[in-house]
Amino acid sequence: MLSLLIRRELRASLRSPHTLLQPVLFFTLTICLFPLASGADNEALARIAPAALWIALLLAALLASEQLFAEDYADGNLSQDRIHLHELWQLLAAKLAAAWLRFTLPLLAVLPLLALMLHIPATKLPAMAALLALGSLPLLLVGTLGAVLTLAQSHSTFLRFLIVVPLYIPVLIIGVTASHDSLLGLAINGHYALLGAFNLFALITIIPFGTLAIRAQGLP
Repeated sequence: MLSLLIRRELRASLRSPHTLLQPVLFFTLTICLFPLASGADNEALARIAPAALWIALLLAALLASEQLFAEDYADGNLSQDRIHLHELWQLLAAKLAAAWLRFTLPLLAVLPLLALMLHIPATKLPAMAALLALGSLPLLLVGTLGAVLTLAQSHSTFLRFLIVVPLYIPVLIIGVTASHDSLLGLAINGHYALLGAFNLFALITIIPFGTLAIRAQGLP
């Protein structure tokens, strides 16, 4: 059932290309602002490159998670799934898996070009890509929790922002520190372990709580 739901979500995203394009375009345009702001100071740009990547990733993940349930809520599909699916957690897991694939893969595809703009050495790209891929999942998980908790709210953007941003801070700190250490040539195995642990903790807490939140919402 889970694999069927993942395929359904991926097919639905192909019918709505904006769900694929908006986060990666937002990520790319946000990164482009940093070279424009720093001018010709390549050393300053290289110093802020880790922060630029992770701030852009955080904001793009917030945008992607906002879209996760919006259409299904508006057209009533979420209500039907809540009625007919006995294991509702599988719906949440399938949406997250599909969202991670359609969010992370395009970002990794444009990363070499963005790394060139930020003066990140090509030898550091594999480590950067691995860190961003690991960090994108907890960002999507936290954003999804915020989206689920504010489904029935008419003006939910600010409320969702208040919910998710404090939970984003640990991932942001770990990601920026790991990226900076990687550029300096330091070992980052401990940072990989911390991001992996945060992924595991987010999965085993947010999926059950998110499922309960969907059941508790007054859906149309």
